Amino acid sequence: MKILIIKLNKIGDVLLTSPLFANLKAHFKDCSIDMLVNAGTEGLLDSTHLRKIHLLHRPKNIFTKIKTEISLILALRKEKYDIVIGLASGERTAFVAFITGASLRVGIPPRSFWAKHIYTHKIPYKAQHNIESNLDALRLLEIPIIDKSVHAKVAKESEALQDLPQNFVHCHFFSDWFFKCLEDSFCAQIVDFITQTYQIPCVLTTAPNANERQKLKTIQTLTQSNPICFAGNLSLEEVALLNTKAKAFVGVDTSIMHLSASNGIPTFAFFGPSLAYVWGPWDNALSDSTYKHQKGGIQKMGKHCIYQEPLPCVPCGKAGCNDSQKSDCLLSKLNQQAALKALQDFLDPLLIE
Repeated sequence: MKILIIKLNKIGDVLLTSPLFANLKAHFKDCSIDMLVNAGTEGLLDSTHLRKIHLLHRPKNIFTKIKTEISLILALRKEKYDIVIGLASGERTAFVAFITGASLRVGIPPRSFWAKHIYTHKIPYKAQHNIESNLDALRLLEIPIIDKSVHAKVAKESEALQDLPQNFVHCHFFSDWFFKCLEDSFCAQIVDFITQTYQIPCVLTTAPNANERQKLKTIQTLTQSNPICFAGNLSLEEVALLNTKAKAFVGVDTSIMHLSASNGIPTFAFFGPSLAYVWGPWDNALSDSTYKHQKGGIQKMGKHCIYQEPLPCVPCGKAGCNDSQKSDCLLSKLNQQAALKALQDFLDPLLIE
């Protein structure tokens, strides 16, 4: 039995597919599982249950792009998969699922007429956590769900992390999407609040891109404390290792938030327009989500906590206010005092002995 799972999204989305692996292996004892993901999003994939990870590269040159995609299609057809699971609603995912020649094709049907009939088993939309939506692919195939745990790939060691303090809070305030980000000045305030209140250092991480590095530099200049900073010089596996050593994690709705939750580190996240009941940090110790459909506020799932400004428009599910890429609920309309109080209530039991 050969199975291909397709997830052509961001790093965090790819990580949240990991609960499928153990369930497939438990049901099909001798199956092999492959993944197809966007190049650059594979860094947190725990390969324990995976045979191969195919990468979709997106070169800018049109001729290189055509050549690359033809080579990928030929490689996928050569595998002769029995089951293909498409975990995104895009036409590209549907096309790849079809072109593999697999007899069982499970996926989210795109809206276009030509693509919506490609799947033999169609995953229906449900207002639920993304992990449950991913697992619905297995439920359609009558595969029992025995484990919903998220597992990330963690580096075994790292020279860059040898001098980490024994106790620290991991902070990651950055996202590819600006509409998920807080004001730099408030991030600096959070760092100072943690350092001064609990006498414990903060360790800040960023992705290796110029925008995040610049935001980190700004935060550093605004802090009164002296946080330890890794400005994009760690691999995702190394960030995962760093996170496992933290007392707690504080950040925003991003892949590193999901990573932290998967490591079992108490995770506090500031949410803006995102739907908490879909994207909230998942507690591996629980079998069901406790996030609700509500207008912002404080929500918890096990050891993890979300703060979302309680405004009538929150959550809107858009890319910022009116898709402007800026979210007032994280910026000008964020009640910083209330947010810090929620953070303190979260950290006190963890950091006060």
